[in-house]
Amino acid sequence: MSATFDRLRFYVTFPCVPIPVVEVWRILSNYLNINGYLPKQFEVSQIVGHQKKYFKKKRLKLTSEEIEQLIDDRNLDGFGIESGSNSRSLDFKLYHAKNYGMQSTFYGVVGKEAKSPNDWKPMLEILLTRFHVAGAWQWQGLYRDWQGANCIDSGYEEFYGELPPGFRTWQETSVDGSLPGKTLIDISQNPGRSKQLYPYSYYYPSAEMWLGPHFWQYAKCTKEEVLAAGFFIEKRETPHFLYLKCWPVAFTRPDGEQGRMQQRLWKLFFHEDCEWPPGSGTICDEPTYGPPELMPDFTKIL
Repeated sequence: MSATFDRLRFYVTFPCVPIPVVEVWRILSNYLNINGYLPKQFEVSQIVGHQKKYFKKKRLKLTSEEIEQLIDDRNLDGFGIESGSNSRSLDFKLYHAKNYGMQSTFYGVVGKEAKSPNDWKPMLEILLTRFHVAGAWQWQGLYRDWQGANCIDSGYEEFYGELPPGFRTWQETSVDGSLPGKTLIDISQNPGRSKQLYPYSYYYPSAEMWLGPHFWQYAKCTKEEVLAAGFFIEKRETPHFLYLKCWPVAFTRPDGEQGRMQQRLWKLFFHEDCEWPPGSGTICDEPTYGPPELMPDFTKIL
């Protein structure tokens, strides 16, 4: 697999807005800085996290220190910050779902050629120690995008290769009928799919996960059952979170042993199952379908 696709993203879900918001930015920017990846300047949204009186389409170009001051001065409840808009960009958002409650999500998307840490674990654990967090995950970007893609018309085959014939599909018309409809696919059995815990907050079956106290009210199992499970290669319980690792690296396949490991996660946490390829009712042994970048390089194996 090409290294340019092997970029880890992170996702954190808070049951309420993390206060102070500026501390989330400090933790992130400090982590980038100590690893030598802090950009000199960022583009900052004047909508995400802002009160309506500040709304402007124009983005601000600010340094890390100036962003800190902006968050304080405007009393932001979130932020949208990018280092550009190309394959070298870092994109960070702390998003408060205002119309659904106090919950917030914090995530990072790393461009294919961006300079960034290869592991967000140290930063995530600082956040989980500092704030009340439902959960945190990190995963390989292309794999997650593929497994979560549910619309044929959005370039599925262009980005992810041939559409497996076993997918159940249906048509969805536009709200007012004035636009073309969409052809949607049922990804509810994909091993790498996500699950909504509560509005705008999701669980991901990832190789590494950090589960806070707030998580367990949504799981179909107890923390004790998870601690007793024998397939994790690392478990670490702290007063703030339970850290779990079930695979040496981030998942890149829904089949083979990786697919079966994700199947164990679904059965344990939510009493749900998965399958690959779609419609098979099982997890196949050999790599089947998916982006060429995520197919094993058999020349190296042979």
